[in-house]
Amino acid sequence: MKDISNVFIMGDSYSTYKGYIPNGYGAYYSDERKDAPVISGVEKTWWRILAKENELNILLNDSFSGSTICNTVREALTIESSFVSRMDKYIANNFFAENKIGTMFIFGGTNDSWINAPIGNLKYSDFRAEELTCVLPAFCYLICRAKKVVEDILVIINTDLKEEITSGFIEACENLHVKYLYLKEIDKQNGHPTELGMRQISKQVAESLH
Repeated sequence: MKDISNVFIMGDSYSTYKGYIPNGYGAYYSDERKDAPVISGVEKTWWRILAKENELNILLNDSFSGSTICNTVREALTIESSFVSRMDKYIANNFFAENKIGTMFIFGGTNDSWINAPIGNLKYSDFRAEELTCVLPAFCYLICRAKKVVEDILVIINTDLKEEITSGFIEACENLHVKYLYLKEIDKQNGHPTELGMRQISKQVAESLH
């Protein structure tokens, strides 16, 4: 495995745990969670398992529960929660210039699928603001922006997304020469990974890194 020791994660609820994401971000998993799926501690999350077993340093876990990749967001959230808005913020604040990132994991699209955000079409340049309210052009914008600041990117594609989102993500990654992992058979309750599901995600991510 090449040196990917400093890791940056951009995700949604699947990658959250209260107290381990930026202040003000929504967290799905926490020590207080009572409803299934319950994860019994942050060490049972996919990203902490991955980091421990592969000697990775999670420099920042920028995961926000309920967040969409595109700028069509849930009613309770603001546009600042979207993946594209967050990426723009970090680039504008020189985060990537000031921090050496070995690998960026991008793990989203679930909420875009769930809230029926407009799909749109793949494109790779000359993005207009209105296009970023649609899933596929927003995803392309996100990847194009990420490629300018991080050499190694892994896009993690969830199971159970709308087919046009899954196929669009895969096509975009292939056209932009970005690695992707299409997850398989993840154990879930209420649409979210159980402890078994977290281990399954971690295992599949680890295999994709070797």
